[in-house]
Amino acid sequence: MRTLVVGVGNLLRRDDGVGIHVANRLKKLAPRIDCADVAMAGVEILEAMRGYDRVIIVDSIRTGGEPGTIYRVNVAAGEEPPRIAYSHGVDLVTTLELGARLMPEEMPKEQVLIGIEAEDTLSFDVACTPRVEAAVDRVVEEIIRLVEP
Repeated sequence: MRTLVVGVGNLLRRDDGVGIHVANRLKKLAPRIDCADVAMAGVEILEAMRGYDRVIIVDSIRTGGEPGTIYRVNVAAGEEPPRIAYSHGVDLVTTLELGARLMPEEMPKEQVLIGIEAEDTLSFDVACTPRVEAAVDRVVEEIIRLVEP
C-alpha cells in the first residue's frame, strides 16, 4: 500500500510544529516512508496526496484535552474528528472534503488524521513541550509499525 505521511505546522511556534517534527524524524529513521511537510494544510496538501493509497496527516490540535494526547481519525471512512481548533486557522477536514469532490479518483482511499494535543503554540521556540515531544516519539513508532510491518 503506497503511503504518504504529511506533517503540518510551524516549526517556530513550539508545539505547532509537531507534525513537521514527526515527518522529519521519519525521514531519518525510516527513509523508505514517503514524507512531506507543509506549513499550512491548504490545497497544496491535496497535490501532495494525489496517487497514494493512504495518507497519514499529523498536526497539532487544541481540543482542551491533556497535552500530548493523541487522536486518530480515518476521515475517508466517515469517522468524525474531535472538535478541533487549529492554531494556524486552517480547517483540514474541509480541505480533504474538497479533494474528494474535485478529484475523487486521485485521492487516497484511506485518510488518517493524527492530532497531537498541543500545550503551547504561541511561544517562539523550535522545541516541543516535553509531553508533546513524548507524543511525537509514540506517533513516529506507530507510523513505522503501520507502514513497515
